[in-house]
Amino acid sequence: MNGEILRLCVVIVGVLFITLCLLTYIRKNLTEKFTWMWLFFGIILILSGIVPVFSDWITTFNDSGYILAAIIAVIIVWFMFVVTKEIARLRRRNQELAMHVSLLNQENERILARLSKMTGEDKSKI
Repeated sequence: MNGEILRLCVVIVGVLFITLCLLTYIRKNLTEKFTWMWLFFGIILILSGIVPVFSDWITTFNDSGYILAAIIAVIIVWFMFVVTKEIARLRRRNQELAMHVSLLNQENERILARLSKMTGEDKSKI
């Protein structure tokens, strides 16, 4: 019975992880690539809890020492999720900054063209 409870917990964690992943994607905190990666991980969790062939590893978790290893693994996975969320946020901000720089360069070229037209000098001399 203990293995069945652990299988159910793995399925619940997989469903919660997929839900969390989709919510962070909707809030624009994850990119598509990271979202697909974490969705795939959540599906693997669900399958490892539902399909008996994939859930043979659960029988080794009867010892309490393995429970600690599982808790550490969950903490590491959570840390990796937070890091990928931060990387996605930084990539989005970097893209926004590149767009702003491009717009500023266009505006600068327009101003230089107008100035060279008004003064009659070349852009490189202004």
